[in-house]
Amino acid sequence: SRSRCTCKGPGARSRMLKGCLGCCTLLALLLALAVGGLLAWLRDPKNSETAVRKIVTVAGIPETLFDYIHIRDNSVWFDVLTKGNLGIAEGYMHSKLTVDALPFWLTLLNGTSIGTRRKEQSDYLSLLMRAIALPAEVSSFVMNQQTKAKSTRVTKEHYDAGNDLYERMLGPSMSYTCAYWKGAKTLDEAQTNKFDLIRRKLQLEPGMRVADLGMGWGTAAAYVHSKGGVEVTGVSLSEEQVKWAKQNLAKPGLKFIWQDYRDHCDDPSVIGTYDRVYSIGMLEHVGWKNTASFFQCVKRLLKPDGLAVIHTIGEPDFVPVSDPFLDTYIFPGAVVPTLPTITSAFEHHFILEDFQNFGYDYAKTLAAWSDNSKAFFKENPKAYTPEFQRMWDYYLRMCEALFEVRINQLWHFVLSPRPTYRSGIERQV
Repeated sequence: SRSRCTCKGPGARSRMLKGCLGCCTLLALLLALAVGGLLAWLRDPKNSETAVRKIVTVAGIPETLFDYIHIRDNSVWFDVLTKGNLGIAEGYMHSKLTVDALPFWLTLLNGTSIGTRRKEQSDYLSLLMRAIALPAEVSSFVMNQQTKAKSTRVTKEHYDAGNDLYERMLGPSMSYTCAYWKGAKTLDEAQTNKFDLIRRKLQLEPGMRVADLGMGWGTAAAYVHSKGGVEVTGVSLSEEQVKWAKQNLAKPGLKFIWQDYRDHCDDPSVIGTYDRVYSIGMLEHVGWKNTASFFQCVKRLLKPDGLAVIHTIGEPDFVPVSDPFLDTYIFPGAVVPTLPTITSAFEHHFILEDFQNFGYDYAKTLAAWSDNSKAFFKENPKAYTPEFQRMWDYYLRMCEALFEVRINQLWHFVLSPRPTYRSGIERQV
């Protein structure tokens, strides 16, 4: 007789389960050994360099990319291969490599599968980037990265970094969002243009009550208050920004509150009391899981005949998490929203009165900030560590490239609460 596999008899199901578990364990062990062996092989700088150069070639990225990066410590090749942009940025920060970040990123993004053509084609480089981002992406679906507790990370680590740097980088406007360069010759003129564009879109009348959610250092609120003859309440989670605004700008009819925007929206004393609400550069920090509740919050604050203006960075493709370098060192928890994410969040609550995109203006804004930052670091070489200075340079130049090739955009939404009580608005540009 021949022996055969059977599912009958006492304990058969248990034996099968144990057998399956044993096979899975063996496969997992073999996979781990294979991955471990591959990683050990790649730790040899010659092998990791060869792998990086091969991936770049297969991805169709011009070889001139390597003209903008110089390796000082060959161990950084492994970091670049396994950590992607975070490995490049940290290598630059810690002097393992030097990089001319703007042309490097323009070459990396323009016409490539990880840049302007990332939804048109796929290759080894795009697959590698997805693999590196996979754990963070899975986490973003499982957990809310922008809860009230987690939202304080970006204010403490970034916006509270130091007003001395921001005062020099941003200039008199103290505006840390995209300027509007139409007819402007200087950064300050362009930022004032932005303030005035938002003021005009709000269609203000003297005596109105206005809320600024996010507020920055309060300079937009001060402009709207001064030019519009309205009362403005600025709300920010950054303690340093609120402190600066109170010291430099506060006056009757202009106040600043250190508070999470969600707490302000839940305050019974302000619900339904604002004629206008605007937000400049805060939606990026709200997170895609909270976008709908953000717009519900704006509607709760507004009177039925109110008007809202939302100024935000946007991008054409949904990415649930930020770039690992930006998330680790610059804007923890920030996620750039897409049009579908935003419109699906407000469509049941607002009528879209107007939409504008002037994203290319952000490239010019970031270039100005980069020049000002370099001047500050040259004048104050010991104010921040060399690692911080290189990190800051890399951040600004990388973001400039993202706007230069039009991956990132800058959007304005003008919104009326539903049901709307106006026939329309006068479009402002």
